[in-house]
Amino acid sequence: MVLFGGRNWPGERTLREYGFEDLADRHGLALVSPSFVDNDYWEPEAWSGAALTNELARIERENGISFSRICLYGYSAGGQCAALFQAWWPGGVTAWGAHGCGVFPARVDGPGAPALVTCGSEDQPRAEISRQFAYRYREAGGALLRKEFPSGHGLDPAALALAKAWFDAVLSEGGETNRLCGEDDTGRILPADRIDPEFRNPLPSDEVRRLWQGTEE
Repeated sequence: MVLFGGRNWPGERTLREYGFEDLADRHGLALVSPSFVDNDYWEPEAWSGAALTNELARIERENGISFSRICLYGYSAGGQCAALFQAWWPGGVTAWGAHGCGVFPARVDGPGAPALVTCGSEDQPRAEISRQFAYRYREAGGALLRKEFPSGHGLDPAALALAKAWFDAVLSEGGETNRLCGEDDTGRILPADRIDPEFRNPLPSDEVRRLWQGTEE
């Protein structure tokens, strides 16, 4: 699982602030967090895509392992990495998520991997950019869960909690999300075929549903 931090965060900070260790233990994930420092590092086609894939290959070679799945998650500039890298790796990403992201692929060429896109409602215009991307991703056949939190651009603890629950559910089900869905704006929980695809939020577990609705246990 590749974790991208905020703008030019060192990897150590990203690992510490995200706290994905329990998730990694449950699913046998290796957590990798690059320390990119170039202002164009979220553009994988420029240089960072090759740098990251070469590093993943080195980790596999030196540890005698093989990565059978790749997950991506990022916040802010790191969210841009997650969004752009998943498009750069068509078919190679198992699941991906982004919080507070303001740059997404200009085109969505067919169904992508299951995705989670969150943002603070006060984080304009990123919230609106995220909303419009969600519509396009879903219309192309991708399963995308979108949630806005009553916050600004900071790394919201509630967004991290949802991300951990969502990755846990998606990885547990092998990427399947054939459950009830939430509807954008209305918040209604309905069978998928009763929600227009562009407004459909797949809810792969009861915990994800609870966190998406913002209800107490």
